[in-house]
Amino acid sequence: MHLSKISKGSRFENRDKRRKANVVLNTLIGIVVLLIIVIGSSLMLGGNDSEQASKDTNEETGSNQIENKEEKDKEQSSSKEDTESEQDSSNETDASTEDDENSEEPTEEEEQGEEVVTEGDPNSNVEEIVENPSWEPVGTSQAEPHVARYDKSSQDWAEMTKAMSSATGLSESDMTIWFLGNNGSPNDAVGTISSKDKSQNYRVQITWVENEGWKPVKVEKLKETETR
Repeated sequence: MHLSKISKGSRFENRDKRRKANVVLNTLIGIVVLLIIVIGSSLMLGGNDSEQASKDTNEETGSNQIENKEEKDKEQSSSKEDTESEQDSSNETDASTEDDENSEEPTEEEEQGEEVVTEGDPNSNVEEIVENPSWEPVGTSQAEPHVARYDKSSQDWAEMTKAMSSATGLSESDMTIWFLGNNGSPNDAVGTISSKDKSQNYRVQITWVENEGWKPVKVEKLKETETR
């Protein structure tokens, strides 16, 4: 009887120990599982944070690159505009300088002047009057001091005929000289001429230029031939 009780008590004691051991073991298993879950969650969240941080970094880098590119494009565009503006300004300055030089330096035509043609008095025999500052002396082989001679065989006569031809465009071979004489001073002369067929009639005033010969001064185109 006594042994039976002792055996029965031992079984209860062993069962109680196993139960406690099971509880402890289950608790440990639960703790391990919980730790696994916590660690796994931390790793997953950390990975997502890293990916998000990497994504944010990439986006920020891309944004910075775009901003830098835009800034660089703006700088290049501004530089190009400045260069073009400077070039335009330089071209305008050159053009202005050239215009100033052109305006300051009169051309040969301006220095010589333009031909001036005016209508004659309707009640006179003068159809029109021509004055041309570009007329030049015809040259001379005569020495100074010059004394005008009006005989047909003289050198003066030949040079005066040449001067009247150059002013009117009438050739000497087609020219009839109706009158050639003094025009009020020793160095001024006037001649009345026409073409051979009398279709062109002129009165020409000429003046002597020292060492250069006779120079046309005025041409009057006449309506009819004048013998004086």
